[in-house]
Amino acid sequence: MTGRRLIPFLLLACLALVTPAMANVNRTMAAALPDEPDGWVMSEVRPARGGLPMYSAATAEATYKRGHVEVVVGAGRSPTLFKAVMGSVKNTASLPPDSTVEKIADHHAVVSRFPNSKPPLFTVQLLAGSDGIIILTTRNGTYEDLVALAQEVDFSQFPRR
Repeated sequence: MTGRRLIPFLLLACLALVTPAMANVNRTMAAALPDEPDGWVMSEVRPARGGLPMYSAATAEATYKRGHVEVVVGAGRSPTLFKAVMGSVKNTASLPPDSTVEKIADHHAVVSRFPNSKPPLFTVQLLAGSDGIIILTTRNGTYEDLVALAQEVDFSQFPRR
């Protein structure tokens, strides 16, 4: 690889190292996360990881544990991601296999099951307000665990504009 081609890769690697340290928890998004529900232990709130920060700097997430079950709940504001998920809600033909559109906590949600991944992965992407998204994921919990935590989200943090 020539030096000119290597520069973009080096810049991306440096950004990957610096960005998490620079990220801050968005207080409004942190307030949307469930308070520690009965039977669950909540981690410290942190800036979201995974795909959510690619779409928004206004994020927060926490891990909830109950016994061996672990669920990550992330909240963010992103008109781009909101529109993408809304597109999947309106056109279910665009969903991956083992995915459905449901109403959870009175909000549209894309529920995806990836039973063949090791370990299996379950996700729920909830639309909130006019540009908010709540993402719940688990590798060792159940659909019912995700729904229970989704019902504890404070959706008032996502007003319709």
